[in-house]
Amino acid sequence: MPVVSVVSVVHRRRAAAAGAHLMVACAALGVAGAPLAAQSAPTAATKDWADPLKNIALVPHWPLTLTLGGQARWREEFFRGFNTLPLNDDHSQTRLLLVTEVMAGKRTGGWGRAFAEYRDAQSYGRTLPGGVRSNDADRADFQTAYVDVGFRASQLRVGRQEIGLARERLFGAPDWANTRRSSQGARLQVTHGRFALEAVDARPIVVRLKLPNLADSTQRFRTLSIGSSTGAKPLARGLPALWQAYWYEQRVRPVNAPASHAYRLTSGGRVQWQWGTGTSSTVSRSLEFEGARQFGTVGTRNISAGFWIAETQWQWKRAHGAPSVAVGVEEASSERRETPGTLEVFSVLYPAAHQHGGYADVIGRPNVREVHAISQWQPHTSVDLRGAWYHFDRLRLDDGVYTKQNTVFRAAGSSQARHVAEEVDLTGTWRATRHLRVIFGGALVLPGAFLRETLATTETERWGFVGTTYVF
Repeated sequence: MPVVSVVSVVHRRRAAAAGAHLMVACAALGVAGAPLAAQSAPTAATKDWADPLKNIALVPHWPLTLTLGGQARWREEFFRGFNTLPLNDDHSQTRLLLVTEVMAGKRTGGWGRAFAEYRDAQSYGRTLPGGVRSNDADRADFQTAYVDVGFRASQLRVGRQEIGLARERLFGAPDWANTRRSSQGARLQVTHGRFALEAVDARPIVVRLKLPNLADSTQRFRTLSIGSSTGAKPLARGLPALWQAYWYEQRVRPVNAPASHAYRLTSGGRVQWQWGTGTSSTVSRSLEFEGARQFGTVGTRNISAGFWIAETQWQWKRAHGAPSVAVGVEEASSERRETPGTLEVFSVLYPAAHQHGGYADVIGRPNVREVHAISQWQPHTSVDLRGAWYHFDRLRLDDGVYTKQNTVFRAAGSSQARHVAEEVDLTGTWRATRHLRVIFGGALVLPGAFLRETLATTETERWGFVGTTYVF
């Protein structure tokens, strides 16, 4: 089987246990894993063993249907020089999801939906700092459980749900995390013609490894955005095809730490121009800008921070595999010693692992100028490949660099070096069958002068992964 052959190459000792656990789970439950967003509607016309589980009519001649689905996945990771430190590790993770959806009505008019995902996530052998974390494992709890009420493309969603906004540069729901971030609250999406309005009021879900998960009573976020609807044409010649203005509010009030109470207002927007999107075009191009300012307070300090990004992309649609290349630059503000009463570090509110800034998740955004080049290619109808290069420099020499969770990764010390690191990523997906996918890849993080000057034991990080995902 593909699982066994891949495991034997990567790590016989620990992966054998993880692979065995996955196969037992699949044999007992008849399921296994990948993303679930499209599971309620099979994409292929060919009859499949799972087709009878989709769109089961509950009442004759009424648009009331039941859909059942599931996912099980296994992933093995190895680290050498974790976070550029002398730390090595090999560990495995498995995740099982069972899905139920009841749909009433049709999206051409009024409709309603009840959706729930039951999840069991486990981690094996992680010896890195923190051990098994809340985003690695969580035994038997609900990933999502919500109700949708909608009319055509507009809807209101209430309950436990995953919230990813825009390009997920500030809000993300990363599937890479074994327990995936979810929130409890309400989300309204209204689409009318070329315009879309979205509003969110929710609290993050606290994952408790051996207790039922619950909404975080110390955090609350509210968002409001208006922009172009999906696929809308520009309002006028020369204007961007995609545009959005947003306002995000975050309140954090830990009971036992009043000095860290925070109130953040993040306002910004993004625009994207597109050319060559027609079927007759051989090359498509896009140009995107996004930026935001951040205000508010943390304890007794005022917030004044910001970030921006510019990215352009080309895709050769007629070439074999339709290769694409994206080139971009990004900056986010940092602390200044001469303004101790003002917090100038830009906070990424709920970041998504892997989505931005490199797959290795070592260097965060504050005080960094990131230059990147990302290429994607589909050499075969069942194979997707991605390669990326990142260059990280410090913006200010009197501040250090941060993690993707907005904590200090390496303080400035006495170093006057600007170059932080380089990262190279190579990843791929092989769709072996309609249900089975194999993922593989890794990253190399090459420390720059700043990392080497601030810690003598700094190493090159080598990270790799391989896994399988079976979904129905």
